[in-house]
Amino acid sequence: MELHSLQEALKVEIQCHQKLVAQMKQDPQNGDLKKQIHERQSRIAALNEKQFPHNSLWTCQAYAYSCLNTTPALF
Repeated sequence: MELHSLQEALKVEIQCHQKLVAQMKQDPQNGDLKKQIHERQSRIAALNEKQFPHNSLWTCQAYAYSCLNTTPALF
């Protein structure tokens, strides 16, 4: 997949993830939303790995924690 296509796919996945996180804040016990968020995170990680093969784990973790407004123990 070319870089532009990867970036567009990543953008769509991130936007969907952000919408799900916003919904989750309204309904934190919704198991279906949790599942969808984890699926999006996996897709974001896979796309990010293709784009930046050497530092994708840190980038995805930083993004995920910023969406949830929390600070990971590693940072």
